[in-house]
Amino acid sequence: MITFKNQPKLSEAEVDQKLNDRRIALIPHIQNFLETNKLFKNKEVTLEFSHKGVSSQVCFLEVADINIKYVLKIPLTNADPDGNEAVFLSAWESVGVKVPHVYEYGKISDRPYILMEFVDAPLLTDAKEFKEIKDLPFEQGKILRQMHTAKAHGFGRIKNSKPEFETFKEWILSDDMKERINYVKEHNLLGDEHGPIDDVLTTLIAYTEKYPESTYCHFDYGGNNMLATNPLTIIDPDPMVTNGIIDIGRSMLLLSSGGYYDGAARLKAGYFGTDAIDEKALKSAIVVNAYWKFPYWHKKNKLVPMSNVQKYLAQS
Repeated sequence: MITFKNQPKLSEAEVDQKLNDRRIALIPHIQNFLETNKLFKNKEVTLEFSHKGVSSQVCFLEVADINIKYVLKIPLTNADPDGNEAVFLSAWESVGVKVPHVYEYGKISDRPYILMEFVDAPLLTDAKEFKEIKDLPFEQGKILRQMHTAKAHGFGRIKNSKPEFETFKEWILSDDMKERINYVKEHNLLGDEHGPIDDVLTTLIAYTEKYPESTYCHFDYGGNNMLATNPLTIIDPDPMVTNGIIDIGRSMLLLSSGGYYDGAARLKAGYFGTDAIDEKALKSAIVVNAYWKFPYWHKKNKLVPMSNVQKYLAQS
């Protein structure tokens, strides 16, 4: 028997309406999955929908009479149609990063799913009294560097078990990136004072020709995708394979969007340690991520994060 403790929380933003529709349409398919899956069939299962996040439907599952809890996650966007999150989590687990263990993954209806270990800890952003790690941004930088030791092949999203592009240049000059850049230009969200985009692209292409390796990138690495454990538990990537400098640049961008400029500096210090830093390439990575994120933030009227990033880029 399946008991639903609550219903999914719907986003009020118009840009998320398609995700709301998918969220509601999935409910009977989730019930059917639990009634037929070998781990849950003929068992009493209590399901609670998470009310955190927009891009995925997350369910907490508790099976009566056994001391095991699960997390069932179903992405609602089409960014990861093959369910590669499981591949990324397993890759990071293989290099010693703490992640929820993946039990299985596949498809529910037409959406990918991942069934994984439940880690009994709050999101880091919700753990206001978490003091077990003194210098959190520095430690986060060290963990991200460790994650990037899991090497990948190609660039972009993984579709049908294959990355979209063979080279970084193809990825960074793709139609998707061009559309984002054009949107930012049309709405005057960034200018040359934040980093001339043509110079940024030239710098990153030259850097990745010198350092051509790609890695499994989280692409949404921040406190809202970490659990408050020691060491931190990393969850909920936006699966992307590309050069690691893009991922560290994205993480610094996300911190700066909240006004945490000192945190971005400490994250950088933890990531690079005593290694020499190509400051121009790193700044270019932050700028290109601003062009990536701003169209979505602008459509959702997230003016404060954009203003914080604009200020950060103009000053750095």
